[in-house]
Amino acid sequence: MERNWMRAAVAILLATALSGCVGGSRSGSDQPSLPGLGSTTAQPAQKESINRSSEDDVAAALRRGDVDDPQGWARILIGDRPYPPGQPGQDRIRQVLVEHDADPEDVDKILATVEP
Repeated sequence: MERNWMRAAVAILLATALSGCVGGSRSGSDQPSLPGLGSTTAQPAQKESINRSSEDDVAAALRRGDVDDPQGWARILIGDRPYPPGQPGQDRIRQVLVEHDADPEDVDKILATVEP
């Protein structure tokens, strides 16, 4: 009697599992590039604007970017604002960092974290 009960339970479980495949109840798309669908790729973090942010906000962004002495660099960067928009501003940020003897690795981290 116990065997019949186990067979029935297995049959029910198998039928339940297969019903999801047979009935076409699968959701999602085989075309991941379609607009509006979620993406599994990580999106880059938004950069902190030196021109519009406080020293503490810039320091917090630099801290998240794993920059050594984030408060000191924030103070220096804020002290030299305003920066022009776009690439000229990025170039000016790089110039300020080099003038203050920033380590090349920190320059890259800072430029990846902030914008004019």
